[in-house]
Amino acid sequence: MPKKNKSKRAFKLIAFKAYYDTDQDILDWWESIEEGERSDALRDLIREQLGIRRKSKAPIIDLPELLEVRRDTLWIRDALNDMPAFLERIIQHVAANGVVQSMAVGQHPPRTSPSVTRDEPALTDDDAERRTKRMRKATW
Repeated sequence: MPKKNKSKRAFKLIAFKAYYDTDQDILDWWESIEEGERSDALRDLIREQLGIRRKSKAPIIDLPELLEVRRDTLWIRDALNDMPAFLERIIQHVAANGVVQSMAVGQHPPRTSPSVTRDEPALTDDDAERRTKRMRKATW
């Protein structure tokens, strides 16, 4: 039996450029979509912007918890995308104001000596001499 040629749907290709320096958020979103779903995602976004509601092929599951997870995920993604610029602003502010002393990696900040209250008696001369003699005898 001969195969029936299925007629192809007519279409118009709509394309635009996304630049790595200014549109990285769009490019990240684009790469996060599976390849077979990208056109549908763009159609949905354009229709949503136009205010056109179209019946979807799959039923929408309405779970408030899922919407909350989605909102939280989007917030985290936005925060992570904004973090490099935020850290750069902090570093520039610190560099401009000289707020932080430079420290080596692993070095701890200096400890302050405990405050001495006036109720504690100072070492007497005999106590200080005894301590000095003990220190001389100590083997390190």
